[in-house]
Amino acid sequence: MPSIKNWWTEEIDWSTPAGQLLQKFLATLPKNRPFHLTLYGSAPLQLTVDRQLMSGDVDLFSDDGEDLTTLITAAKLDKAHGGFYLEPGFELSFRTSPRWRQRARIIQLADVTLTIPHPVDILIGKLDRLDAKDLKAFERVHQLTGHPTAGELLHELQNAVDLFRPAFDDDSPNRYPGNTCRLWRELFRAEIDIRRDIIEPALVRRKQGYGETPPDYKKALGQ
Repeated sequence: MPSIKNWWTEEIDWSTPAGQLLQKFLATLPKNRPFHLTLYGSAPLQLTVDRQLMSGDVDLFSDDGEDLTTLITAAKLDKAHGGFYLEPGFELSFRTSPRWRQRARIIQLADVTLTIPHPVDILIGKLDRLDAKDLKAFERVHQLTGHPTAGELLHELQNAVDLFRPAFDDDSPNRYPGNTCRLWRELFRAEIDIRRDIIEPALVRRKQGYGETPPDYKKALGQ
């Protein structure tokens, strides 16, 4: 399958609300040390795909594990100061493909290294919740670029198969399986079987990578 990076121009529109807010924040950061920041949520889509994709905030985290709350509050760009704001998070908050870093755009802005994930990784992350605005993001990206196709997204989800494991927290069930089925119906007008179409092919590839003979799933299912 061709590289999914081919359909992303990586061009950044700094005039967007997310771009302007981010530049304002970067200008307030101390100049005596480097920062390594990553955007997630809807901001990367607004910056690189569709400036009309709006959200109430810009999500970001430090690659070094630093809590950005104090810096954001000092810049008066937090939720408490009203309006469009920055929402600090951590890398664990961004659940997506394990391959996301290798296809992200990395920009050096003075002492700040800024990572902007590929749209497909942002969209995969949205499957955890898939609210109306998340579904709209899928629809707009697909409408404007023609991607990800059903085949491309299926391949990427197979590579991110661990997202479909049972949740650690019984009070917060894993929503990826149900939301993926809903997305397929809404976006691709088709049905998808999570075990047959995502989990089993991924396990076959994983076993082959270990040099093991994969099980015959069709035989086991009586097909």
